[in-house]
Amino acid sequence: MRLPVSALLVLGCAAAPAFAAPASRPDVVLVTLDTTRADHLGAWGHPHARTPVLDALAARGTRFERCDSAVPITLPSHATILTGLLPPRHRVRDNGTFALDAGFETLAERFAAAGWDTAAVVSAVVLARRHGLAQGFATYDDDLGADAAVATEVAERRADATTDRALARLTERRGPLFLWVHYFDPHEEYRPPTRFADAATGPHRLYDGEIAFMDAEIGRLLAALPAGTVVAVVGDHGEMLGDEGETSHGLLLGDGARRVPLLLAGPGVPAGSVAPCLVRTADVAPTLLQLAGLAVPDGLDGRSLLPVDKAGACGRVSYSESFLPFFAYKWYPLRSLSDGRAFFLQAPRPSLFRLDVDPATRRDLAADEPQLVAYWQARLERLLAAAGEGLEPTLEAGGGLSEEQARQLASLGYLSGGGTGGAVSRQLPDPRDRLDVARDLHAAAALVQQGRCEEALRPLQRIAREDRGNFPALTLAGQCLRDLGRRQEAVALFRRAGEENPRSPVPAANLGALLMARGVPYDSDAGRDYAAAITALMSGSAYAQSARISAAMGPFAGFAENREPMLRVMRKHRDAVKRVDTAHVPLDLLQAAKRSWDEVIELGEQAGLRNSQISVLAPTGTIAFMMDCDTTGVEPDIALVKYKKLVGGGLIKIVNNTVPLALKRLGYDKEEIRAIVEFIDEHDTIEGAPHLKAEHLPVFDCAFKPERG
Repeated sequence: MRLPVSALLVLGCAAAPAFAAPASRPDVVLVTLDTTRADHLGAWGHPHARTPVLDALAARGTRFERCDSAVPITLPSHATILTGLLPPRHRVRDNGTFALDAGFETLAERFAAAGWDTAAVVSAVVLARRHGLAQGFATYDDDLGADAAVATEVAERRADATTDRALARLTERRGPLFLWVHYFDPHEEYRPPTRFADAATGPHRLYDGEIAFMDAEIGRLLAALPAGTVVAVVGDHGEMLGDEGETSHGLLLGDGARRVPLLLAGPGVPAGSVAPCLVRTADVAPTLLQLAGLAVPDGLDGRSLLPVDKAGACGRVSYSESFLPFFAYKWYPLRSLSDGRAFFLQAPRPSLFRLDVDPATRRDLAADEPQLVAYWQARLERLLAAAGEGLEPTLEAGGGLSEEQARQLASLGYLSGGGTGGAVSRQLPDPRDRLDVARDLHAAAALVQQGRCEEALRPLQRIAREDRGNFPALTLAGQCLRDLGRRQEAVALFRRAGEENPRSPVPAANLGALLMARGVPYDSDAGRDYAAAITALMSGSAYAQSARISAAMGPFAGFAENREPMLRVMRKHRDAVKRVDTAHVPLDLLQAAKRSWDEVIELGEQAGLRNSQISVLAPTGTIAFMMDCDTTGVEPDIALVKYKKLVGGGLIKIVNNTVPLALKRLGYDKEEIRAIVEFIDEHDTIEGAPHLKAEHLPVFDCAFKPERG
């Protein structure tokens, strides 16, 4: 049935003519700019910008004046850009522990199915292939390796190296190409090359210098593209730069974090055009499909931006969210809606702003306009309900992070990926009220990254006391206490962190190295008692959690007929804890293990157990290397000296980080420790090292016998 013109006007579909599909299959290049605010580019009027390449692209194509990111966090934002779906639909809510499910179809998969060659070059560990975005790409270059920027933990790649890799891939093309190139440089830390830093001016000159460096490298990429290439450049999110009290991004949903650049150029795109309407990063995927002449599937949250609306007959509503506060700190996750005139923020205290008269969002109208607040809240509830979610959902993160993965995220400024999730409730703290905690934690994490744990420890301990669900504060404080030799205090904090996130291996990782650090030989009664206490606590905690799940979902299928034998085994576990020698193990660790098994018996008798077996130990070897731990579980260290192969050739030698701690614990002074470590580095063994007493050799026994030992 044809709708009357009046109905078409109501639906906002009447004005523009149909878009003409291209005559041939063009190359399509998607460039994503990490952490780039639109208002820091010259095309958006920034007085300190040095972005001639992107400004020229805007002049030969279309600049979308107002584009909102779906989320101010790298991984979920890119999941939206590549799928055309909002986070409640694609379910990627934070960095680190989430991955895009294979059931969601990406741009690359759609292009590959239509005969395009597909390639991606990404520049940060947060977009590593394990997070699911490699789907559909014939090549997915996430090997930062030798290209990793100096002073990071192999976590990012500079723009010049990224462009080099993209240009190399262009020479290997097979037919029409869909190429995604991700630049990370404007992300903190801001370290532009010297000539860009020296040329930069203004209050955020180093940030602007990073954007200028990135712009120059994008210029090299664009210059190599064949004529007729479709080019899209979009920011994944912005940077608050102190706006509303946030220094970087991830907590708040202000303009500085939401508003990103979006440029289109190539066949079918009007040249020298500025589109004033509010658009979304979710609109990029359907737009690129249409520019390539491919069908836009039904069911996407984004809508094609073609034909470009220059008349201002706007009709889009943008959705944005940030669940980083929830998963990292157990704070309330902020969500927002905007139609370009109003901005609604869902929070423990909802807020409403009139952007047409208050673009800086300084006057909150929520108290004066309860009906409008109810209207926007109802719209948000409908949007979430369509995705199968409510305002206060129960959400879970993916798997836990290793200590090294957490360090890599922290080196990029992200203290996320720690929590398991849980129920969203308005009783949770409002992130806007915890900005001072976030700033202090951010500063303390930077000190930890620099190896300055003594300075970082006091603020971390204060945050862990005052913000008790703060997983990053607990784990960072625990790591510092461990590295400073205060092992009993570290175990207490790791235990609290484990209670906050039972899935995370961080509290358990490296506890095997605890023996060496305390000067306890692995093959000794004291070592076995430590191992027994640690595994007792881990096993008891796991079975207690199984009993809680059983109370909600019922026990495992054979529990009823095996109830008494199963509980008898649990009691044997509890009795075994009593045989651990208290002379060898910290009292609080042993007491915690005993409490966990008391809880297993109490809950198990009431509700049964959901799992007939649990496993809490992982092997060493490959897993230890991946986690960058000296040991995992309770196994001995594999070797005092390890070698890691570098991409592009060469090896790096690493002396076990626990050795100096153990030597200090055993009473050696700084000069003696330095001499012993240098001997190990030179000879690959500790045997024969200067100053080392023979009775201490068993402390450093490893699984592999050294070549010279």
